[in-house]
Amino acid sequence: MANVGATARDIILVTKTVTQNQGNQALSVAWRDLLKQCYPDHAVRPVERAPAYLKRYRASTFAAATDPVAAFDKVAQGLIAQLPRNPAPKPPINDEIRHDARIRQVVRFRRLRRLLSLRSRLAGLGLAKRAYLERLALFPGSALVVVNPAGEFQSDATDTAIAYLLDVRCAQLLGIPTAMVNLSFEVTDPTVRTLAAHVLDQCDLLELRDSESRTEYAAAGGRRSPLVLPDGALLTPPSPPTTDPAQRLPMALAINGLQVHQAGLEDDWLALLDRLIASGHRPVLTSNEWSTDEPFWGPLLNDRQMTAVGQRADYREYMALLGTFDVVVSSRLHTCVLAILAGSVVVPVESGTFKLTGFFRQAGFTSLPIRLGTEGWQDAIVNRIAEIRADRDAALATQTACRDAARRHLQTSLHAAFAALGIEAQSVVAK
Repeated sequence: MANVGATARDIILVTKTVTQNQGNQALSVAWRDLLKQCYPDHAVRPVERAPAYLKRYRASTFAAATDPVAAFDKVAQGLIAQLPRNPAPKPPINDEIRHDARIRQVVRFRRLRRLLSLRSRLAGLGLAKRAYLERLALFPGSALVVVNPAGEFQSDATDTAIAYLLDVRCAQLLGIPTAMVNLSFEVTDPTVRTLAAHVLDQCDLLELRDSESRTEYAAAGGRRSPLVLPDGALLTPPSPPTTDPAQRLPMALAINGLQVHQAGLEDDWLALLDRLIASGHRPVLTSNEWSTDEPFWGPLLNDRQMTAVGQRADYREYMALLGTFDVVVSSRLHTCVLAILAGSVVVPVESGTFKLTGFFRQAGFTSLPIRLGTEGWQDAIVNRIAEIRADRDAALATQTACRDAARRHLQTSLHAAFAALGIEAQSVVAK
């Protein structure tokens, strides 16, 4: 399907290109820039992940098939078959990774959930088909397709994970080298796990975010020995911290409100917050995914007269903002990463599966996350904050040393892994 005599110069990066999540923005920028460093003779073309049209393919459909893997491959082959034999010239590359605070997530409201369902049905009717095929037409003739799910293989992921897997499988069937990177393998759906193992086993490069993901991938039937490295957002260039203690704010809280709600820990969390306020900590709310957390902040902003900051900041501004706090208590991975890069001391809190714990262990940090809901977790958070306050300079020095070592290892390992693929600008033979 590729043009005879064309040159395979594009590196396709499937990632978030427009997002309300500053962490995803930072991660996409980091991967874009890393690929530019690894392949200076190629052009990196960022492409939006999980396009609307692919949401018509549901995990339940494949689960009902006699052979889910064969049914999945048939869908991928059908998508490729719809590509034009004489495609139009590829459009100019726009490699901007943009933050847009107007984007809203649907987390708990019935009317918005219905709207999301309507959009999904419209995509299923094929109204997004043309846009998708124009996107897929960017793949043939490319030198490499890199897919960054950015943790979207979470425990309840089903249809979204299918969309990422279809992107990778289409590229594989087109004969293009593929890389799945920065993957946290938390998905529990048995059909998605089976399809994931099928696709990931055939990637030319597979990079997982933690050893827990490697274990889950193997348990799902995966046969590869993946590269295991911490989250790629750690490659974001650090911003200078606020060094004058008089100019630093005491504490920021970035807690995943949806996960706290789902775990039934809202009352316990509010009790801890009142305890911190009574101790004079004066916490300020923030988040790298405002549209998910803000619906749960009503009692905090109104009843307790707290403030929230950073809603419209892009990732650079958000990182600089985090650098103005003495301590950042966070159950959000990318807030933790950006705060560490900004020189604030972090108290990580695990509220999901293993994502934060895996990151901090994989990156070599000495202080691992405190898990919400475990015995004495409130005391553990208060005590960790007290330890930091007792000698913040020492805590920051230890954290920074771990950070810098992890960044060096991450960058060196990824450069070596991509170099080993042997990707060069080659003449492409039509298929």
